[in-house]
Amino acid sequence: MVMAIAAALLLNVTPALHALPNTAAAAARAAWAANSLPEQPQPAISASDSNNSSDAAPYTLTAAAMGPAQGSQSLSTIRVPATSAKPAPVIGVEVIPSRRKWLILSIAQHSAAAFDAYSTRRALANGATERDPFMEPFAGSPALYGAIQAGPLGLDYVAQKMQRSENPLLRHTWWLPQTMSTGLFMFAGVHNLRVANQP
Repeated sequence: MVMAIAAALLLNVTPALHALPNTAAAAARAAWAANSLPEQPQPAISASDSNNSSDAAPYTLTAAAMGPAQGSQSLSTIRVPATSAKPAPVIGVEVIPSRRKWLILSIAQHSAAAFDAYSTRRALANGATERDPFMEPFAGSPALYGAIQAGPLGLDYVAQKMQRSENPLLRHTWWLPQTMSTGLFMFAGVHNLRVANQP
């Protein structure tokens, strides 16, 4: 008896379990179909959608084109101009030698030149003659002290330009002109003092 009642209930419930249409999904499909581009082809309805009940609203699916937006360029049409100009080399601050070293060498060079002028005046007072053709016009006057400083001023300028040169060899040997000039002036001054001390 219990089996007969269960079978009767089962048979009465089974017809009520038919597929109900999904109204929210149908509305979304209809809105999407309305907003799609008219020139796009419409694909056929899938087999799973055909099983819906007859009271569901008809809908269509359209394929959307995934191309570039209107007014934009594709990557293949963008051209970047090629630059053939070689960038100018930049010398960093840490590469340029300090101004303090240049100033120390300048002071040493000008002091050696002043010593050479002093020793020359002493030698001339003792009867010697000036053999440098550039300094000979100034040998008999105190103008020798000013005239002898022209060479060191020029070498100071050359050393400063060498410090900022793009050539690494010149940049690393900027101190040579001032150092060699200082050595020559000291040598000439010592020689002049020896001449001045001779009877």
